[in-house]
Amino acid sequence: MASENHPSRQGVVLIGMPGSGKSTVGRLLSEQTGLPFLDTDALIEAGESKRLAEIIAEHTAEGFRTIESSYVQSIQSAGSVISTGGSVCYSPQAMQHLSSLGTIVWLDVSPDVLEQRFSDAFERGVLIEPGTSLSDLYHSRFPLYEKYAQLKIEASLLTPPEIVSQIRQQLAL
Repeated sequence: MASENHPSRQGVVLIGMPGSGKSTVGRLLSEQTGLPFLDTDALIEAGESKRLAEIIAEHTAEGFRTIESSYVQSIQSAGSVISTGGSVCYSPQAMQHLSSLGTIVWLDVSPDVLEQRFSDAFERGVLIEPGTSLSDLYHSRFPLYEKYAQLKIEASLLTPPEIVSQIRQQLAL
């Protein structure tokens, strides 16, 4: 989708599970296209002066979702590459706002691959309830990612440069 202020500059919003490569792919896509890069997790950490894990511990999962939604809805960066936190899909308001800033691209990575990519979800600040596996989290979020995504990239077996290439081809960036 083109921004009304910059009709020639199409933004890209990356969604998906933690460990799917959103930040890595976002930085690379930004470098290749010249579009500014914004990481919503970094925005929240800077605004709250705390790591995500600390914010989640202090505010509970529901409280963190409210904070995340508020920060995401404050973004005015149409024509940017935006990497989102994996839990942003729980906020219809945040997702609607993000869709106004660019094409929503879902980096879909299988639970098996996610498990290989990182071992301690809590340390990374992943919004996951104790006793819940990454596979459980994936299956609970899958319908939401599917609902909001305008483009889905099967990213399990692709390198970040291959993912960027697919996004650029499909969105003509």
